[in-house]
Amino acid sequence: MNKAQFLQQVETKLKETEKRLRGICSEESAIKPVPDRWSAKEILGHLIDSALNNTIRFINGQFQCNLIFSGYDQDRWVILQHYQEESWESLIKLWSELNKRILKIIEAIPEEILNNEYQEHNLDHIAWKKVSKNQPATLSYLIEDYFRHMQHHLEQIFSMYPGHN
Repeated sequence: MNKAQFLQQVETKLKETEKRLRGICSEESAIKPVPDRWSAKEILGHLIDSALNNTIRFINGQFQCNLIFSGYDQDRWVILQHYQEESWESLIKLWSELNKRILKIIEAIPEEILNNEYQEHNLDHIAWKKVSKNQPATLSYLIEDYFRHMQHHLEQIFSMYPGHN
């Protein structure tokens, strides 16, 4: 990954996405497409949880001798944090600020650490797009996977509100 170019692309995408999210009204953001699916508030809450967990991974991944990280129960986290009752504006702001912080963290990671290959990892369990246990993994891959996962869920949100695409 060309880090500077990657960071610029992600920063631009985050700004565009924040603007699009603000175009969804608070009432709409609380609507669940079906009772057992997440609302836009809960999807964004899940992305906040993902940012929190991955912030720790991106920091610890710089000094560990492996890429083994804790997972988390995403459904339980969303329920216990009561994202459905939060204001849409506060969720957007928190999501945006956490991702700005993540970009600063990534910017400071030396290239050799980003691209170091680790045989010992659990990206076959915690990554969105799994890496086989038999293949080496890099912190760079985990970072890119984080943003692919985010994009997937943002597309879910925007598909719920076709007028905001």
